[in-house]
Amino acid sequence: MEMTIREAVDRYAELQAQIDGAKLEMDGIKAYIETQAEADLEDTKMKTVEYYGTHGCRVVVQNAATVKPISWVVIKEVLGKTVPDFLKEETKYSLTEVAKTMLANMFKGDYIEDTIENVVCRMTDDPKKQKVLMKRLKGKYKQDMKNIMKYAELDEKDASDYAFMVSEVMAYQNILRIMEASGNGGTVEEAVEKVKSALIVEDTIKVSLEAEE
Repeated sequence: MEMTIREAVDRYAELQAQIDGAKLEMDGIKAYIETQAEADLEDTKMKTVEYYGTHGCRVVVQNAATVKPISWVVIKEVLGKTVPDFLKEETKYSLTEVAKTMLANMFKGDYIEDTIENVVCRMTDDPKKQKVLMKRLKGKYKQDMKNIMKYAELDEKDASDYAFMVSEVMAYQNILRIMEASGNGGTVEEAVEKVKSALIVEDTIKVSLEAEE
């Protein structure tokens, strides 16, 4: 039976009400998941937590830093000669993902002034294991933790601590490389103070749903 225009309007309004109701419920559930994630991530350096439902459903909650430059002049001074590599110049400047990560690390102090060699030597005194770890560690927490447990033969807690240390030492080494390439000749501390005066960094949470088809 063909739908009349009145019936079509009524059905459209009914479906819109269902969508609005579902969105309201989803927003409430999302807020609950975000609150739980903030509690689970508190006092840890973890940035991601996963929650599982049934039938392959998984919600991934990520803590991310939103980087908002205040002064492009200062940011360009910090980046120096590397500006073309780390700034996308359109009608306005926008930071590359690599630059966002580096500047957020500088702003929040998420770096450790050390070398990977020193960190690896603390994990194990076996030269062969040290050599393997130097090749395997990439600054990616989960994979580094697995490799540390495997090659340094440490327990999960110690491996986790060292994996975080590796990521923050690599962040520092990356800052040093960029500063050297920038040619501005300042210290890390001076660059950090400039970054803090030129940026706003806000922590945001991203929730994504994955489900098996």
